[in-house]
Amino acid sequence: MTEIYAEPFPLTDDSLRVSPQSYGISQHDLDQQAAYMNGAAPAATAAHAPHATHAYHAKAASGNPILTVNSVEKVFGSRDSVTKALNGVSFDVMPGEFMSIMGPSGSGKSTLLNCISTIDSPTSGHIFVGDKDITGMSRRQLAKFRRDDLGFIFQDSNLLNTLTGFENISLALTIKGISARKIPEMVNSIATRLGVDGVLKKFPYQMSGGQRQRIAAARAMVTDPKIILADEPTGALDSRSATVLLEIMEMLNQQLSATILMVTHDAFAASYSNRVLFIKDGMVFNELIRGNESRDQFFARIMEVVSFLGGEAGHVS
Repeated sequence: MTEIYAEPFPLTDDSLRVSPQSYGISQHDLDQQAAYMNGAAPAATAAHAPHATHAYHAKAASGNPILTVNSVEKVFGSRDSVTKALNGVSFDVMPGEFMSIMGPSGSGKSTLLNCISTIDSPTSGHIFVGDKDITGMSRRQLAKFRRDDLGFIFQDSNLLNTLTGFENISLALTIKGISARKIPEMVNSIATRLGVDGVLKKFPYQMSGGQRQRIAAARAMVTDPKIILADEPTGALDSRSATVLLEIMEMLNQQLSATILMVTHDAFAASYSNRVLFIKDGMVFNELIRGNESRDQFFARIMEVVSFLGGEAGHVS
C-alpha cells in the first residue's frame, strides 16, 4: 500500500524526570493520586494556594502513560528580547483519561497544545506519545504520527464546506488508507453514537453549530486515535450545544475509553473532565482530580483555583 503523506491540520480554514518531592508535593497528595489511578475516590480538598506547583503524576499500576511531557520549554524572541512561553512543563496522561488544561491568557496552554500536536516544536525537553519521542521525529514521521495517532477537534470544527458530513468523516479514513468497503460501516457507527447520523448527507452550511462540532468529533474518533486533542471545542457554541458536545466527549471517554486532552477557558467545560491542569507563566501551577465528586462539586473546586489565577471564569482563556 502506498503511504499517504499528510501535512499538519491547519489551525484555521484558509530527560530527566523530577521527583515529586522536588516540587514540594506531600505524601497525602501522592496517596490521593494513587487512589484515583486505582479507581478509588480521593478525599475532596480545597484548592491549593497560588504558589503550589504539581508537575508530577503517578503512573497507574496497570500500565504506562499514553502521553508524557518532560521538562518542555518553548522560547520565543531573540537574545535581547526572550519570552519563555513554556518553562519546564512536566506531566503524564494515562490511557483513558479526560484531562483539561486551563490558565490565564498568555499562560502558555495553547503553546503547550501546539507542541503536543506537533504543530509547533519545543525549544527543549521531550514529549512521548506511548513509546514514541515526537520531538525527535522527521517531517515525514510527524505526518504519519498525526495521521495515525492523533484526533483533532477545533473551535470552528474545520469541516470542508464542499463535502457532506459523511464525506468529512470518511476523509480521515481515506487518508489513513482504510478500504473503501469498510468506510460506510465505520462512519455510520460513530455518527450514530454521536447522534449525527441524520445529517450525514448534509453539507456543513446546512448544519447547526452543534451538529458541525459533533461531525468534527466523529471525524476525530473514527480512526481510533491514541489521543484526541480539543482546542476550545465549545468556544463558538451556544450553551445548549456546548452541553451536548461535552456530554458526548464524556461518553467517548467513559464508554469508548477515549483519551482526551482539552484546552478550555471555561470552568463549566473543564468540570466534565477527570483532571484539570492549570498553567501560569509557562509553568504548571496546580492540578485538581475529580475522583468520585459530582460535576457541580468539581466545578466549585475549579472556580477556587480560577479565583487564585485572577478572577472570574470569563477572564481565563
